[in-house]
Amino acid sequence: MREQLRNELLVMMNEYADGDTLKIIGMKLDVILSDYEIENRKTDVVEYEYHVPESVQIYIVSKKIAGLSDKTLYLYDIVLKDFFMTIKKQPYEVSAIDIRGYLYTYQKNHGVSNRTLDGKRTVICTYFSWLAAEEYIPKNPAVNIKPIKYERKHKKPMSQLELEQIRSVCKTKREKAIVEMLYSTGCRVSELEHLNIIDVNFETKEVMLFGKGSKHRTSYLNAKAEFALKEYLAERTDNTPALFVYRKKPYGRLRKEGIEKIIRDIVQRTSDVLTHVTPHVFRHTTASVSLDHGMNIVDVSKLLGHESLDTTMQYITSDQMSVKNSHLKCVI
Repeated sequence: MREQLRNELLVMMNEYADGDTLKIIGMKLDVILSDYEIENRKTDVVEYEYHVPESVQIYIVSKKIAGLSDKTLYLYDIVLKDFFMTIKKQPYEVSAIDIRGYLYTYQKNHGVSNRTLDGKRTVICTYFSWLAAEEYIPKNPAVNIKPIKYERKHKKPMSQLELEQIRSVCKTKREKAIVEMLYSTGCRVSELEHLNIIDVNFETKEVMLFGKGSKHRTSYLNAKAEFALKEYLAERTDNTPALFVYRKKPYGRLRKEGIEKIIRDIVQRTSDVLTHVTPHVFRHTTASVSLDHGMNIVDVSKLLGHESLDTTMQYITSDQMSVKNSHLKCVI
């Protein structure tokens, strides 16, 4: 009961505090509530009337404290609300059959891919795992729900020639700096968006990135990125702390959509680049080139900020000729 009261109090504070503040409040509540014995007030049983369980919001708050992005939290909220409004049951009444039936019906009615469906399965299963761990329910009905198989499509990285062609059609110092930063650091577009000038240390060639899951990691500048960035910053006349800004007053921080548009504009200037280039493709290209030049996969994984090597493996693409050459050198 202490844990449930703690979680309900955090939900009430959710709209007034960010994730880090909620984490501190949660720690304080743990200390205070440890001195109390807490019981539910005895009331008559109230029938469930097809509303979303309060535990969904408590779960969302717990994930906010864990550092998940607002976009991810929004998607979790949508999936879980749709699930409960569809099956019309309380969490402790839900069975594995209910979950499988919901997923089957959802795919049939909406025509989504197996990949999209597996994303929904993941959200539902992690929610019920959390419910069981927090003792909201006696057992986890999702424990035997297996992942839905789907074909993983690898995004094709640029070739070295295509990268040079992209570089050659950049018109402004800002465009050159963005291209070189995406490639040199292997950063996500959201990480590039949030970079400030002070996050770049030209002496150590280090770049401090604020990444996925509210985690910091360090990446690095190569010579081209350093030169391009210094040239871009030298022409700036504003006092905005952001590393990349819009070109017109008030020179606000360049957002994700703005960066994506800049890359689209660059790509449209050349007909020789056949790869579908987005900011994220630079990240794949960084990984591919690093591996081709001998960087071990553990270092590549750290460079990209992956928690698991399995995630890094998804970035690896080898053509048949590469496999043949490796076989000739290694299988002797």
